[in-house]
Formats: sequence, C-alpha cells, structure tokens
Amino acid sequence: MDTTHTALRGEKGSYTQVLDLAYPVVLSMLSWTVLWTVDTMFVGRLGTAEQGAVGFAGALTWTMMTLVTGTMIGVQIYVAQHVGRKEYARCGEICWQGIYLALVAALPIMAIGVWGGGLVRVFGVAPELEPHACVYFRIRLAGAWFVFLTFVCENFFRGVGDTKTPMKIAIFASALNIVLDYGLIFGKLGLPRMEVAGAALATVITTVIQAGICLLVLFRKRTFRDRFRTLPVRRLDPGQLRNIIKIGGPVGIQWFLDMGSWAIFTALVARLGAVQAAANQIAITLLHVSFMPGHAISMAVTTLVGQYLGAGDRPAARRSAANSLRVAVLFMGMMGLVFYVLRRPLVRAFNPDPAVIDIGANLLIFAAVFQIFDAAALVAGGILRGAGDTRVPAAIQIVLAYLLFLPVAYVAMARNGFGALGGWFGATVYIVVLGIVLYARYRRGAWSHRVLIGEKPAEGKPAIPPGPECIGPTTD
Repeated sequence: MDTTHTALRGEKGSYTQVLDLAYPVVLSMLSWTVLWTVDTMFVGRLGTAEQGAVGFAGALTWTMMTLVTGTMIGVQIYVAQHVGRKEYARCGEICWQGIYLALVAALPIMAIGVWGGGLVRVFGVAPELEPHACVYFRIRLAGAWFVFLTFVCENFFRGVGDTKTPMKIAIFASALNIVLDYGLIFGKLGLPRMEVAGAALATVITTVIQAGICLLVLFRKRTFRDRFRTLPVRRLDPGQLRNIIKIGGPVGIQWFLDMGSWAIFTALVARLGAVQAAANQIAITLLHVSFMPGHAISMAVTTLVGQYLGAGDRPAARRSAANSLRVAVLFMGMMGLVFYVLRRPLVRAFNPDPAVIDIGANLLIFAAVFQIFDAAALVAGGILRGAGDTRVPAAIQIVLAYLLFLPVAYVAMARNGFGALGGWFGATVYIVVLGIVLYARYRRGAWSHRVLIGEKPAEGKPAIPPGPECIGPTTD
C-alpha cells in the first residue's frame, strides 16, 4: 500500500526537523556545484587563461538559465498545495505544464547560445580568455532544455515531499561528470581530447542523462505514476501555465538579477587579466561550498515557517526560524574559519601558479569575513519568504546589489587600482549590509503574524498543508 507522507523526526521547529528537511537538498544542490567545481579544477591544468574563461562563461551560463530555473519553483508551490488538499491527480497536471514551460523557455536560451560569441564580447573580457569562453558558453547553452527538465522534476519531487530521490540522482550525476570531464578534457578513457570544449560537453552529457533518469523515475515509479498521475501525457493548459509563471516568475527575476550582478562582477575581474580572473573563479567556486548548504537551510525554513504559520502555530514557526539561523551561522562560520586557515592549500588545489595562489588566498580572507553575514541573509530571507514577505526582501537585495555592490567593487578595483581585492572588498560590504538589513527585518517579528498568500482553497479544504507531518519522502 502507498504511503504518501512520512513525518519528520523531532519536536516542532527543532534542529532535527530543520536538518531532516535540509540535508537532502544540501546534497542535491552541492552536486550542481560539483559540476562547476570539477570543470574549474580540471581546466586549471590546461592553463590559467582557460580556467578564467570557464569561470566567466560558467557564471554567464547560469545567469542566463536562472530566470527559468527560479520560475520553476512555481511547480513546487502548486504541487505542494494540491498534495495538502489531497488533490493528488492535479500534481501530474502541474508537472506536465512545467515540462511544456521547460521546452518553450529553452528555445530562446539555446538561440542565444548560437550567438554566444557576440554576447561574450559585449562584456569585454581579456583577449586571451575570449575564445575559450565563447566555446564553453555555446556548448553549455545547447543543453538548456535538459537543465530545465531536471529542475521541473526536482521541484515536483520536493513538492510531493520527496527530497531524497533528487538527491540520489544528483549524486550519481556528479560522479558521472567527474569521469566524463577527465576523459573529454584530457583525452583519457578512450575519449577524444577536447580541452575546454570537453569540459562543457561533459556537463551537457551529464545533464542529459540526469534529466532522463528524473523522467524515468517520474513516469515509472508507482507512487508518482498512479497516485500523482504523471501518466498519461497531459495537454497544455495555458491558464495553469500562466499561474505557474505568475507564482514562480518573481523568484526567477530575483535570482536572475542577483546572478546578473555577480556575472557583471566576474566580467569586471576578467578584464584584469588571466591571473586575477583565475583567482577570482577559484574563490567563487569555494564560496559555493558554503553557500549551497546555507541556501538549502533557507529552503527548509521557508517550508517549516509556511506550514506552521498556516496551521496557526506561531511558536513552532519562531522556533524553526531561530534554530535554522543557528544551524546556518554555525556551519558557515566554521567554513569561514576553514577558508582563513587553509586559504593557500585550497587555492593551490585548483591552480599551482604562485601568482594565482597569492591573490586567491587574499580573496578567501574576505570570504571568511562575510560568512556569518551571508548565513543571516540567506536564512532570514527564507524565513520571510515562508511568511509570504517576498517583495520587500527582493527589492532590498536588488537595490543593494546594483547600487552598493557593483559601484563599490568597480571603484575599488578599476578606479583605485586594487584589482580583484578591491572587487571582493565591495562584495564584502554588500553581503555584510544585506545580512544586517534582512536580519533586522526578521527580528522585528512582524513576519510571524502574516497570513500566507495563496489560491483560494476548495470548499471545505485547507489552503496549505496543516503542518510538518505533510513533509517527507513518498514511498511505494
């Protein structure tokens, strides 16, 4: 017999609940970071210019895709609401609308890839980086549809309460990417030597296989196929598609603009030359190791706060918020200590060039300084989203990114000649201020009295799941 939900362990709002919900998401999201990290490490063996180019092109690639992947969260929101109402068959309908959205949204992204060289040149990267960046960017965008399909499936799985299935698939994909990177970059394992093009192609092949596995599970696993009606194929529903875009679109815009600010920052550093671009890319890659778990905790607290407030249990919502903040600050604070103490060995693992090591080690000092503030910004933002407070935090982040981060970074690195160090000073100022402002908004406590905004519930049914017992893996 199918069981749809498994209760989380522990007291309401406890550390155990936060970690139970967050750790599969942590591992899933880290797998995407591994795809980028492995590319960076292997390409670093080809040369400093190649490494800097892949760093810039990778950031530009994700910026182009983030608008769509962020919007896909609308699938998770609608699926979760239908599960809470026990309208299981509607979940399959939502999933299929997400698949159609992925197909349509991929077309312009892939078209941009055809013109990829022109877009890369717009940013004015250093001449030695440009040809490698163009090749990597074009190939990566060619696989956009499969990236979007993977995100649709992952949001469906999480919407029905299954965070472990996408975690397992993502871990397999990361391992596969390492093997393909090694073979295609260096011409090993009987594969052709393609260097930078091989790094991009390895990632695309990996995402194609990952999307295929996700779809296979979606359509073959009995719980998904029979209870949630992922089969048969559903027709395109323009009204439901608009709803998904309406709900998820603001998240996509926020992610796109935030990633855009970092892409512009990376482009500014890339103008400084191959050595500084490579050091910057290594520091950003290491930064993702601490950022992704913090982001996963923010996703977990969004769910917990939303469900507890919906159930009218404000004390549990506040406990979830406070405990999530403590976990994130502890983890990211420890990562800051690691960045500071091991800064030179960490950079050396990516690139043996002494000049790159010297600059990269200094950049990690900045990363160590802002870790706790980054944790506060991430989790406070997640708490506020769970309470339905999304517009003001999004506006705060966008304003600070474009009116504080980029201007300070530009003046410090270009006008005052501090190079990448000046840019990271600007990033540190931005993250510290963002963390303080969002934490202050959380501490005001008004969020715990908000009512989540959503669709009007069906007659006699709650608008959202009644509590944390609705969170957990689906099992056959």
